[in-house]
Amino acid sequence: MELKAGAVVCRMLAGIAPMHLVVSEVTPTEIVCGPWRFDRRTGAEIDEDLDWGPPAKDTGSYIH
Repeated sequence: MELKAGAVVCRMLAGIAPMHLVVSEVTPTEIVCGPWRFDRRTGAEIDEDLDWGPPAKDTGSYIH
């Protein structure tokens, strides 16, 4: 399924805290949901302040 703006995704924080987010933008590499950015390939949250996201970095949040 191809995501586009307006779609609803589920963000899992630490694998236990679900949060429904609305997709605001999809780029070739990212899915943006308001202030949150996720890797389009893996669904991992991108947060430079926490050193989360690709390539081969840890993440504490992901969408599915």
